[in-house]
Amino acid sequence: MRSNLAKNSISKQTIRRLPQYLRVFYDLHAYGRSLVSSTDLAAETGLLPIVIKKDLQAVGAPTKLRAGFKVAGTIEAIEDFLGWDNLNKAFLVGAGHLGSALLGFSGFQNHGLEIVAAFDTNPEMVGQEIHGVHVYHTAQLKSVIRSKKLKIAVLTVPDSVVQGITDTLVECGVKAIWNFASVKLSVPEDVAVQQEDIAAGLAELCAKLKSN
Repeated sequence: MRSNLAKNSISKQTIRRLPQYLRVFYDLHAYGRSLVSSTDLAAETGLLPIVIKKDLQAVGAPTKLRAGFKVAGTIEAIEDFLGWDNLNKAFLVGAGHLGSALLGFSGFQNHGLEIVAAFDTNPEMVGQEIHGVHVYHTAQLKSVIRSKKLKIAVLTVPDSVVQGITDTLVECGVKAIWNFASVKLSVPEDVAVQQEDIAAGLAELCAKLKSN
C-alpha cells in the first residue's frame, strides 16, 4: 500500500487520468496481453507517451526493460493507489432524481464504492428501497452513520441545506464528501471534498458548442 505522502504528491490531473488507463489495461488483460508500450497506450488514449510514462511510474506501475508496462501488475498498482481493491461503504443524502440515478449506477462497486444507505425527508421515499438501498429519514443521519461506521458521503441535496448537512456529517466523523451541490463546502482540513458542479460543467459545454 502506498503511503499518504506519496499519494498527496501526485497531481490531480494524473489522478483523473488513472481510470482511463485502467480501462485500457482491463481490455489488454482480457485479450491476454502481458506487456504494453507507452506508444501503444498513447494510440489508445490520445495522450503523449511521456505523460503516460510519468503517470504510471508515479503510481508504481511495474515495467520490463525495453518491453513496456506489465499489464497485470499495472492494474494492481492503479487499483491499489485508488483504493479500488477494497470496497468502501458510503451513504447518499438526497434521494431525488439525481440521487436515485446514482443509487442505480452499478459501476460504483467496480470502483471501490458501495452505497449502503440513503437519506431523504420526502415521506413518500422514507422507508422505501431504491435499487436495493434503504432510504432513511434525514433525522436518522447521526444514528445510522455511527451504527454502520460510515465515513464517505454523497450529497445530492439543495444548495440551501448542504452546508448544514455537511456540519452534521463532520460531527459524526465523516472523512470524505462527494458534493453535487453548487455550494463550496466549509470543512476541517482532514475532511476530503470532491466537488461536482453540474451547472459549471454544462456552462463549459455550452460555451464550447457556441465557439464551434
